[in-house]
Amino acid sequence: MKRSRMESALESFSREALAAFVAANLNHLFEEEALAILRNHHVTPQICQQIARSARLTAFYSVRLRLVAHRQTPQAHAVKLVHYLHWFDLLRLSVDVKVPPTVRRAIDQLLLTNVSRLSVGERVASARRCNGTLAKALMFDPDLSVFEALLTNARLREEDLVALASSPRATPEQLRMLSYDRKWSYRYAIRKALVLNPSTPRAAAASQLRHLRRVDLREIHGNPATSTYLRRCIERVIQSRPSASLRTGSDGEGSPGPGDPSLRSG
Repeated sequence: MKRSRMESALESFSREALAAFVAANLNHLFEEEALAILRNHHVTPQICQQIARSARLTAFYSVRLRLVAHRQTPQAHAVKLVHYLHWFDLLRLSVDVKVPPTVRRAIDQLLLTNVSRLSVGERVASARRCNGTLAKALMFDPDLSVFEALLTNARLREEDLVALASSPRATPEQLRMLSYDRKWSYRYAIRKALVLNPSTPRAAAASQLRHLRRVDLREIHGNPATSTYLRRCIERVIQSRPSASLRTGSDGEGSPGPGDPSLRSG
């Protein structure tokens, strides 16, 4: 029987036949045969464990990778093997929902431990594809290209960017980039956080004001930390709004008119 035919047969063996074959041939399996066994729908945790315990078979990178990704691999073995995988395979597995949560948590921990050793190019590539755990670690990366890549990540969450926009650790360059991002700059919570952050370049902060609700404009205007420049911008925004919208609105509150002294204080 040719090797290719053997591999095909191994993928279709019944549970009993597969278990018997592994028991009789474990010490003589080729790499391709081990992979074919792991592709069999009837493979059991016991069979995965036998393969995982074989130093000869786990010397093959492809076997280690398949064992970590396989739901039938006992998690103690899978967690041990994650330490012997390449970065980008770990990155891919960290967002694969078919990988058990315990294994993904071990992968996340390994990624976080080693992220500081990556080159800028590797961090940029990671930022485009990583999960939320690693995204938080890359959020304040000193290289702006990493943050730029992170903004394109489909797994990035609004609350993560609100946290950045509210943080004193955010750089003016990051805040400016966020304020003009075509996807994220339209989120209300991000707009408000950008205006409230004193590190946001004033032109970027001012550009968000016309999108804020009256109640929030009043709150920001009355905040002692708000710059005189932004206060004057808020007053102009209020004055430019039609009288009807100043009196009532969707938030159900009255709003100050152009001459309201609460907007002229300070």
